[in-house]
Amino acid sequence: MQVVGMYGYVDKYNFVIAVARTINIMDRSVLVIDATSDKKYKYIIPAIENKDEYVTQYGEVDFAIGFDNYEKLSNYLQENNIDINSYSYVLIDIDNADTYEKFSSLEVNKAYLYIDTNLVSVNKNQELIKKMRDENPEKELLFTKVLYRAYMSRAATEYLEEKIENYGVKWSDEIYDISVDEQDTMVNIDSQYSGLIDIRKHTKTYLYYISEFISKLLGDESSKEVLRQIKRRKN
Repeated sequence: MQVVGMYGYVDKYNFVIAVARTINIMDRSVLVIDATSDKKYKYIIPAIENKDEYVTQYGEVDFAIGFDNYEKLSNYLQENNIDINSYSYVLIDIDNADTYEKFSSLEVNKAYLYIDTNLVSVNKNQELIKKMRDENPEKELLFTKVLYRAYMSRAATEYLEEKIENYGVKWSDEIYDISVDEQDTMVNIDSQYSGLIDIRKHTKTYLYYISEFISKLLGDESSKEVLRQIKRRKN
């Protein structure tokens, strides 16, 4: 099991869902944990039962929704005979310092930091990174940078670096600039209403970046093979 931290004060749920679905297309099992402050996935992922906390499947991906902390999720999984270690990948979407603290007992193997250039996002990300450093004073904080629907100007870059330079953050060699145009937005909206996550309908640019993203995440598949599997998969 590989645990992947999707950190950052950005509305990235559409991309996280697309990542999870693509991992599934590559024949790996996936659990997505919604650890966002306002439980965004609850309003996107259809639920079979009317419960506050549940694990449900959407697009052949399992989603853990409504849990306030990792202890509650662990108890739920145990009560329902679900072994979290049986998943190939666990993606956890965390957008603020408070929910990070509540789910920090889940050890993350790879961390992505999603960045937007507005001041609210940058300052919220600073709070998140500060909490991570406070919780792990000796641990290396290594992130892969994801510029999500944002243009990182020189001023914004310098401001971000200044905000987090005291927390010992290191960046991997990977960097992603995920743009979303009108077609991608419409595909996301259609997916939410239809209940079908059809990655193939996205733009060539979006498919290129998600193929690169998944290739590096899995480590044993080329981006060309990922793209081939996406195109041949019929949802």
